[in-house]
Amino acid sequence: MIRVIEAISDTNIGGAGRLLLARLEESDRSRFDETVILPRASKLCPHLEDLGVKYIEIDGCADRSLDIFAIPKLWREIRRIRPHILNSHACLSARIAGRIAGVPTIIQTRHSSFPLSKIYEHRAVRAVVRVASRAFSDGIIAVAHIVENDLVRMGVEHERISVIINGARPLCRASESDIKVARERLGIPNGARVVGICARLEKCKDHATFLRAAKQICESCRDYRFLIVGEGSERHSLESLAKRLGVADSVIFTGFCENITEYMSLFDININCSVGTETSSLALSEGMSLGIPAIASDYGGNPYMVRDGVNGFLYPQGNAEELAKKILLLEDKKLYEKLSRGARERFESELNARRMTRLTEKLYSLLLKKRIDRYRSMRP
Repeated sequence: MIRVIEAISDTNIGGAGRLLLARLEESDRSRFDETVILPRASKLCPHLEDLGVKYIEIDGCADRSLDIFAIPKLWREIRRIRPHILNSHACLSARIAGRIAGVPTIIQTRHSSFPLSKIYEHRAVRAVVRVASRAFSDGIIAVAHIVENDLVRMGVEHERISVIINGARPLCRASESDIKVARERLGIPNGARVVGICARLEKCKDHATFLRAAKQICESCRDYRFLIVGEGSERHSLESLAKRLGVADSVIFTGFCENITEYMSLFDININCSVGTETSSLALSEGMSLGIPAIASDYGGNPYMVRDGVNGFLYPQGNAEELAKKILLLEDKKLYEKLSRGARERFESELNARRMTRLTEKLYSLLLKKRIDRYRSMRP
């Protein structure tokens, strides 16, 4: 049995947490004994209990990658469990504690992509990153090819990076009666097409472009409703923008939703407008599991997720006119059915949690074997 610690710093349930939960649900428990270390009172805890996964809460590392005061606490728990593998999700403190504790194999999972600072253009800075990466990890999982590119540009050796695309658990479409009730509750008329977006209400998700596209569609007198699922710091400004654009009656803000199945079941089209941090969107994958065509910006990992004309469309980031045109194209029933089939096939071939989990477990075994072989080769 291979003992694994998954260390995560999230107090809320973000993309990294949802990814971890999906993988733990698919984990081969006959081979891997998993324990999660996370901040005290993290919202992930009840979900780990539901999955029957062991977890340890610590004081510290709450939404912070580096918390020097948490390192001794992490070290004690790691020493007690004596894992073969430690996988760190945005938790440098755990990687440091794991190295001090002598964990054989330490992995970093990189979940985000950001515009790189010009500081990484300096050779000395890249050399420092390369040394630090070697010191505190034996391998890195990049959840999208754009993340791999970022890491290489920062100075990390290409051969130390493994790209494992995020995979989602398939959603189960709500029943027709439940969909009818939900539409009535939200005030969606019979026959109205629903265009939805599931994302944090933050500037990097560019809901403003979504609303401007909604304005163009509403001006054409077509019967659409625009569903915005999520919560965030931009909610008030987005609600104000919807009023200024004259589309408030056609836009529905649902707020935070832990289980998006009900809302996603209402979608005819699934939108991603990101202009920052996007890697491999779980919301896009979840929509594809229901056969919902996607329309996404051409930013970050979206072009890998959405094959233009196969399972959806891409549009130039920030271009509301092009987004509106792509949405209206899907009024063509034959085209819609083609992209719907493509969405399901894309999910089943690559964007599912089972495939992601098997690839991760294969990497765990491979890196651990390399460590053991290296140790044996050093023995007299």
